Amino acid sequence: MKAAIFLILALLVPVSALETKISEITAVPGEEVSIPLLLKNSGEKEETYYLSYSSYPAKIEGYFCYDGKKVSSLELKSNESVGFSFVFTAPKETGDYQLTLSADSSVSVKVKVGYSHYALEVLPKIRGLILEAGDTAIIDLTLRNKLSGIYEVSLSCNAPEGWECHFYDSGVEVFRLSLSAGESRTIRAAIETSSSSDVGNYSVVLKFNEKAENIEILVNKSHVNEKGEIRLTVIDKDGKGVSSARITVGNETFYTSGDGTAIVEIMPGTYDLRIEKGGYHEKTIRDVKVKGGRTNNLGIVLLEKKAYYAEITMSSRVSATIGTVTSIPLKIKNLGYADDSYALSVEGLPYGYTATFKEGNLAVSGVFIESGSAKELTLDIFVPSTAEPSEIGLRVIAEGMSTAEASLNLSIIGTFQLTFEPEGGKYTVTASQGDTVLIRGNVKNSGIGTILTNIKVSASTPGDWEVLEVNPELIPSLRAGESEQVRIKIPIPSDASPSEYRVSISLHADQTSTTDRITVVVQEKGYATFLGMAIIASALIGLYVLVRRIGRR
Repeated sequence: MKAAIFLILALLVPVSALETKISEITAVPGEEVSIPLLLKNSGEKEETYYLSYSSYPAKIEGYFCYDGKKVSSLELKSNESVGFSFVFTAPKETGDYQLTLSADSSVSVKVKVGYSHYALEVLPKIRGLILEAGDTAIIDLTLRNKLSGIYEVSLSCNAPEGWECHFYDSGVEVFRLSLSAGESRTIRAAIETSSSSDVGNYSVVLKFNEKAENIEILVNKSHVNEKGEIRLTVIDKDGKGVSSARITVGNETFYTSGDGTAIVEIMPGTYDLRIEKGGYHEKTIRDVKVKGGRTNNLGIVLLEKKAYYAEITMSSRVSATIGTVTSIPLKIKNLGYADDSYALSVEGLPYGYTATFKEGNLAVSGVFIESGSAKELTLDIFVPSTAEPSEIGLRVIAEGMSTAEASLNLSIIGTFQLTFEPEGGKYTVTASQGDTVLIRGNVKNSGIGTILTNIKVSASTPGDWEVLEVNPELIPSLRAGESEQVRIKIPIPSDASPSEYRVSISLHADQTSTTDRITVVVQEKGYATFLGMAIIASALIGLYVLVRRIGRR
């Protein structure tokens, strides 16, 4: 019975033992850690032990190392012991992990991953600065890894609102570093202050994992509510300045000068700059920072020219009279770097209208223009007499490898003309002293496509003559081509001297006015004529008798 019990106990007791003196270990994220292990074969024969490990709650990357080599199994003779290690890299996520190592038997090690204040030494060369609002503070810092393994450092910053921090290693912006065991490295922190900051003291905390360094900044001048500047020079591939290039910044628009330079004044902020010019590919510069009272010089900006691009230059609004031809000068420019031919057309013409392009006196339907050159043309538009006053929107098109368009607003107008036409075409009237002259005529709207309103008819006479009647004195309206008869009565004074007199007939409408003249020839009454003739006859008879008497003597 005792022998059986002894046999069972012998079978239950393991013939190997895996041991470590470490039950808990602390590491920083990314640190390489080595756990020493001891494996003993307590059996009576040689054994091969297969090594394995597991971790919780996340996988830990590691390997078993013996005599400087990675191993997955060990062979031990009876009663032999061997020392080896398990090497692993601490996870990047901080927290507690359970690591189980196995070789027939197993051991557990608690791994606490976190950052130690003592693992990293930070030595800033400056701890306090005096700046104007909007300036950038540059601070060099030395970081030293005090661990015996690799130490990864995350870089961050706590700064006042509107401020920004950037870290640079050898001129390259970084947000995480990896320091080898015992390594010292100098990096640079750039603290951008806000131009809107008030005068006063500010604190900026530079963070290196859990370690923090406080930097004090005194702002001695503020630029609150001040605009900032963006300066740039726009050039083409030949190095020539691109003039009149449009620069859109936010909701504002600016243009380059003749040499391609531009100065943009705008309130502080971060903007995208869109640069456009006919004949060039559009360019956008993103995330341009503007600080009040400061200039951000973007330097040279290159615009690439298009192979095919044309522009039409002409008046955008033209008046055209009904029944006539209106000539409109225009210019087509080939702004691309390749020659091109253009077909010419006008879209939007109503029925009955015609459009003709002319180069000099020659009608053309298309033109060839070399790169960088221009053609001056004339567009003749005929407006038919049946047209009515209106506004017509047209599109003038030059279609080649690229298409140029120009909008033309054609204002169709009529002519305002008011005339007085005497009855029978008689502009001369004969009358005697004391008679009443009756002048008949038609008031006519002789214009095209227009309506005349509130036409007032009046007459003016010479000297003390009076106008007895004007009927009608007011004509409410006349359409083009319409007329209305008027009657004008003028008494001639009985003592008016026989002669020619001028009577002015005036027509005044809201839109135009005119004056016409009628000649009135005044003659003496009939008895006066006879009396005069009798006097003349008596005189002649008396003269005759006198001559006879003298002759007899």
